[in-house]
Amino acid sequence: MVEDNPDHTELCQEHLSPEEFDLFIARSGAECLAMAKGRPYDVILLDYMLPDTNGMDLLPQIKELQPSSLILFVSAADDPDLSYKAMTAGASDYVVKGFGYYRTLRDRIREARGE
Repeated sequence: MVEDNPDHTELCQEHLSPEEFDLFIARSGAECLAMAKGRPYDVILLDYMLPDTNGMDLLPQIKELQPSSLILFVSAADDPDLSYKAMTAGASDYVVKGFGYYRTLRDRIREARGE
């Protein structure tokens, strides 16, 4: 999970059970890239706004390092253009950070996996 907001991270941790998911957290683009070089990840939740970059700039770099990872792009912006750009760049899904979005993450991840 690439997310700089500790509140969002905590909410997601509460709704993604440790029995089903091993959750690793990167708080910046640089930290994400360092982690992506170290080991493979099945699914990456990628926030749009990060302190050192944005998810659109980071997405192709992650895809290069993690070509088989599913990437769920997460943004507070309910923006069809951004959604289209993210999906075209290789995201598997576009999740809007609306009220209670973290409650549906498990289902969205399972759907992206084809489960």
